[in-house]
Amino acid sequence: MAKISTYSTTSPALGDMLIGTDVNDMNSTKNFTIGSLLSLPGSTAYVPYTGALYNVDLGVNDITAAAFIKVGGLGTEFLMADGSVDNTSYLPVATAATTYVPYTGAIGDVDLGTHKLTSKSLEVTTDDVIMQGIQCFSGDFFVIGNNGFTASGLLIDFASSSYYIGDYNTAFNGTYIYIDDGSQEIELSQALKTNGGVGSLGDVLVSQGAGLPATWTSPGYLISEYGSFYDTTTQTTLGLTKELMKFNSTDLSFGVSIINDGLGDPTIITFNSPGIYNIQFSAQLRKTGGAGATLFWIYFVKDGLEIPNSTTAVTLQNNGDLSVAAWNFFVDIQTISSFCQIGWYANNMNGELHYDAAPIVGIPAIPSVILTVNKVG
Repeated sequence: MAKISTYSTTSPALGDMLIGTDVNDMNSTKNFTIGSLLSLPGSTAYVPYTGALYNVDLGVNDITAAAFIKVGGLGTEFLMADGSVDNTSYLPVATAATTYVPYTGAIGDVDLGTHKLTSKSLEVTTDDVIMQGIQCFSGDFFVIGNNGFTASGLLIDFASSSYYIGDYNTAFNGTYIYIDDGSQEIELSQALKTNGGVGSLGDVLVSQGAGLPATWTSPGYLISEYGSFYDTTTQTTLGLTKELMKFNSTDLSFGVSIINDGLGDPTIITFNSPGIYNIQFSAQLRKTGGAGATLFWIYFVKDGLEIPNSTTAVTLQNNGDLSVAAWNFFVDIQTISSFCQIGWYANNMNGELHYDAAPIVGIPAIPSVILTVNKVG
């Protein structure tokens, strides 16, 4: 019999009937609704054809395809989850990791490894001060501080070979050290403090020697240092033995002192400041007995060493003879750790430095040694 086919220009509904043939049933004509076709086994595995008029809800299922094409999309755009496109240019993670350091808001330290950070300018800022940090200006200036030249810090001017430590702007009368290589000058804006003090009006700065801080000292103090000392004991010897003159009493002293040596004897002359000193002594020599003459040799000692060409000899022939040995030494004291002593030597035990408490009624005692020290330069 003839095949009957109909068509309609109206939109189909789920209840509309479809006419078709089935080869499995000898091409018998069968009538089905659209809804019955959608409910056939296996029909949920597929989506409607390309021209679907409505959204397709896959539920919990996925779409797998070799390619997915957005109609009207470009190769430079990204498809967003809501179906829109994004034409922003993004930096690949691999490229960013090998080219850039983390952004400004990084919450951890940035380790560049073996690499260095190179930039035309480097600026460090805080929340309340702008442009405070480390800056270079066209290769001529290097600044740690504020580029307004009013704050404390470090400024190096490569063009003029000058350097500031402290306040860059001298008009503000701040505290600074200025080094000018061009004129070979060093300028201080405020008082120079050394060894714990800034000195008094008229003081001068005096070196204390290598390894020691310079000290502010009054010029009058430098010139007027002195000492007057003597000894009230008779100083004896076993003969042929190096001895040191002792000074157990101080008359006047300012900047010069006598201290004990390693044996506990007051033989060491010390100084509070460097300079040139005139050391003068007079010793009452006496021959106490024995046959033959007694010879005395007197010499100068500095820092524990006998000074070459400083010895003078005195001879006493008769028992009871008295003689005064008196002369002076000039010594250059370069550090306050230096010290001086006066040595003496006799050829026998019959010589002494004699002390006489009462040489004659109404006459003062005779010290065994009198010592005076004056700073002369």
